[in-house]
Amino acid sequence: MTDLLYEKQGAYLQGKDDERNEVAKAMLAKGLPVEMISRVTKFPESTILKLKTQLEKTTTFT
Repeated sequence: MTDLLYEKQGAYLQGKDDERNEVAKAMLAKGLPVEMISRVTKFPESTILKLKTQLEKTTTFT
């Protein structure tokens, strides 16, 4: 039973991270500063910068 609880918690937390990723990407697309996005999403600035790089790559090739 403990494994099932662990899996559910992991899935819940993954969902939260996915949601924060989408929020961060939307904020980046609007041109908001990395520092502000970090404060809002609680992601470290390094994570926001990685998302920014990914976003730039996808918009460059589209």
